Amino acid sequence: MKKARFSIGILFFICGLNFATWATRIPDFKSFLQLSDAELGTVLMGLPIGSLVSLPIAGWLLTKYASKWISLMAIAMYVIVIPALSLAASAYTLFIGLFFFGMSGDIMNIAMNTQVVSLEAKMNKIIMSSFHAVFSIGLMAGAFLGGYLEKESYSPFEHFSIIAFLNIALVPLILGNLLKDKPVQDESKPNSSILNLGPYLIVLSLIAFCGMLCEGAMADWISLYFKEYSPNSTFPITIGFSSFAAAMVIGRFMGDKISFKYGISSILVLNGLLLSVGMLLTLLVPSIYFKIGGCFIIGLGISTIVPLVYSQAGNQKEIMPSIAIAGVSTIAYIGFLLGPVIIGYLSDFVGLDKALYLLVILGFVAAFISKTFASAK
Repeated sequence: MKKARFSIGILFFICGLNFATWATRIPDFKSFLQLSDAELGTVLMGLPIGSLVSLPIAGWLLTKYASKWISLMAIAMYVIVIPALSLAASAYTLFIGLFFFGMSGDIMNIAMNTQVVSLEAKMNKIIMSSFHAVFSIGLMAGAFLGGYLEKESYSPFEHFSIIAFLNIALVPLILGNLLKDKPVQDESKPNSSILNLGPYLIVLSLIAFCGMLCEGAMADWISLYFKEYSPNSTFPITIGFSSFAAAMVIGRFMGDKISFKYGISSILVLNGLLLSVGMLLTLLVPSIYFKIGGCFIIGLGISTIVPLVYSQAGNQKEIMPSIAIAGVSTIAYIGFLLGPVIIGYLSDFVGLDKALYLLVILGFVAAFISKTFASAK
């Protein structure tokens, strides 16, 4: 099981690394293509649209192939799409590139989380949160590497080609150790449909959607917020995101233990409250130190929402676990990709500082739904 756990962890690392690679170059594309915040938001719509289109494709793939082979297919897509993305010379071609980037990410997201659910069943314990910690480590690694390569004047094509090569280089480490689960073809559960999740999974999806939307917004906009609203700080503009990402890693490594001790529903309520309180602290208190602390609290709040929801989805008995994961994770991942888009549009109308209050609202919404979810169980 150790080899399988390591290999699945690499999938999560790759997914985080690839997303951060794109995210670190957003300012370059915005400047090169001379896009406003709203125009950038429109271009970013390519990501969630690609993710949404991949939903029925993922459902079909799950009936034909094991999640191991779907994971490897997603890596192959990444290797093609990432370098091609760097060659976008207009808003239209960038939109198309992001469409396929969104498809690649969602297919990887579904496959790797299905692998974890299979591993949890074999080990008879919840370990989802630790894998999402590895995703956050991939985000941090991608952010640091992207910052270094940009500082050393590497072009987006050179940068993205290096990441594509890393994707290829990691495949031999996982090829023989991913779990060989079976395609979804269980006739004893006729309701097993990726488009027929049912009330329980829809509620879980909404909680995950709120958390992932906030995570995507933080990843793409918090550094710009620090640049615009703390211009005299001696800290680098990435300090807020670094604090947020560090808290995500810490929270996710602790998530499995604390959820076992205090209960998943209670932790989900706490997650939403921490998210809202941290965002209020970041936005309302002028001190740079409080803003950094606020980002840390936000990271703790968001950290365990998605892994706990995915574990719940995978362990329910109504429909096939892999189908449940596919549906819930797709809705959540669309939130992750929509976050930057929505904040971009709002920022153009009311300013970035006011646009980020959306995260405060979503934190309270997630806490309320989680409380209702706990009462209804």
